[in-house]
Amino acid sequence: MKRFTFLVLLLSVAMMGFAQKKTTTPPPDMPIDNNTQLITYQDVVQVDASAKDLYDRALKWAKSFYHNPSEVIRNQDPTNYVLKMRSSVRIYSHQKDGTKITKNVVYYNFTLQCREGRYRYTITDFNEKATAASPIEKWMNPEDTKWDPECYVNLQEVDEQIRSLIDSLIDGMLPEVQEDDEW
Repeated sequence: MKRFTFLVLLLSVAMMGFAQKKTTTPPPDMPIDNNTQLITYQDVVQVDASAKDLYDRALKWAKSFYHNPSEVIRNQDPTNYVLKMRSSVRIYSHQKDGTKITKNVVYYNFTLQCREGRYRYTITDFNEKATAASPIEKWMNPEDTKWDPECYVNLQEVDEQIRSLIDSLIDGMLPEVQEDDEW
């Protein structure tokens, strides 16, 4: 009887450990578009500049930020001051020993629209590289049959990389500081 009680106690503790493992990582707070229900980063940024200047800054930023801008930039429209891009971020598989191994890439669409005194960026249509389009929004649903806790970790990785991209864009869209070298 003592062995049976000990075995039941041991199994109970083990099961609680597994149950807690599944909920350790909270879902990331990613912006979801109300109409499309897709992850969408979008904002309008006010800048004191003409639409042409903003478009030129955007093009200059894209060419310096991306390693292969000719592959990333899909459409340049200098008449309407619109820049359309498609790029990707990496997601990783996290090993028990703490190392990270590249798992896959997640593609996204990125549109920059410039107007007088402002520009708008829209980053959306996130899809994991696969034989067919595989939207990453499904990673937010723990009820999905293919969901595992690493889905939240991968969403967090995507979120961090996109927020870093946005920070770089905002810095790149500022006017260049001209230093006078008069002495």
